[in-house]
Amino acid sequence: MNLTLTKRLPTAVFLIAFTHFALELHHNFLPVVYPLLIEKMGLTYSQIGTLALVVSISGALTQPLFGYVSDRWDPRMMVAGSMAWIGFWMGLFGVVAYYSQQYWLLMPVIILGSFASAAYHPAGAALVPANAATRRGAAMSLFSVGGNLGSALSPLIVSAGLLWFGLRGTAVLIPLGLLISLFLFSQSRQLARPEHTATKGSESQTGSWLALGLIVLVVAARSWFQGSLITYLPEWLLSEGRPLSLASSIFSILLISLSIGSISGGTLSDKVGRVPIIAGSMVLMVPFYWLMFHTSGIAQIVAIALVGVMVGASFPVTILMAQEIWPQATGLAGSLVMGLGWLPAGIGSWVVGLVADRWSLTTGLTTLMFVPMVGLTAVLLFKWRFDEA
Repeated sequence: MNLTLTKRLPTAVFLIAFTHFALELHHNFLPVVYPLLIEKMGLTYSQIGTLALVVSISGALTQPLFGYVSDRWDPRMMVAGSMAWIGFWMGLFGVVAYYSQQYWLLMPVIILGSFASAAYHPAGAALVPANAATRRGAAMSLFSVGGNLGSALSPLIVSAGLLWFGLRGTAVLIPLGLLISLFLFSQSRQLARPEHTATKGSESQTGSWLALGLIVLVVAARSWFQGSLITYLPEWLLSEGRPLSLASSIFSILLISLSIGSISGGTLSDKVGRVPIIAGSMVLMVPFYWLMFHTSGIAQIVAIALVGVMVGASFPVTILMAQEIWPQATGLAGSLVMGLGWLPAGIGSWVVGLVADRWSLTTGLTTLMFVPMVGLTAVLLFKWRFDEA
């Protein structure tokens, strides 16, 4: 990371980025657990896709509610409390799988764990502009890259627990989440709250529904692609003959590349505008993804990393665009984009799973090739209708 991009940002922004890192550290290990569930419990790709869909739905549909609450309550408390909650429930996931061997019992655990993610994201995203008067693209990039780095390290940390204790190894997250939560409660006064107060009946708290809808569509296309790829990439690599250790490493490379894309995309958007970053990333995503299937070795790993960079580039930009459309309700605006926009991640995983069960996992993943074009169309319509420049 180029330190010149972040050195002028307030310390509070780094603390907020750390909270995002901690949250995702507890929430993005499931793809490396899925192969164990397939092996130990005999689950099908469709059942794995259903788990991913449940995670997505439970987090997405409740996020606007939490966004509404974050605009009226203290988002700092929501951020700190989310850590203890997610640590407990996601840490319990593997324990329940190990001792019960019951597929249906996994559902309430991941639903309750996803509520913490739904509560955190609108609150955390609303704190970013409140603590960064200028260079908000760079600040949101740092927030995004914190989450992406947490996602990247999550499978590595949990994999270590899995190697030692099997599925029960996810329990390492329980004490970790509690300790981080206590730390954040002690540091919360360092963070500024959003100055606005969204009030019932206020016309200024919302902007254009059409503009926001187009941004949601951009995020929906990206999340369909990203969620499906993240869910099945480790299993696809295993099916191609890679050992679990290598598959986990490549998966982490993908997640790290998402961080690189995030820090670059948001920062560059301060200079060249929001729309060019989104449009360019959607266009380049397709050829790099094609190369993933038609190369091997180092070239394939590079292609996967480039896909990650392109996917990550638009993440902070779309949140900022939503907040700029609804500046008086940044928690709600962010939650609509991150909640409704991320719902297709689970739907896409479910569809890919159905195709994989009928034909092959490669065929299922190939269906993602044209998804970025939906996002490109939406952002070009936004540019044409609202002329951001």
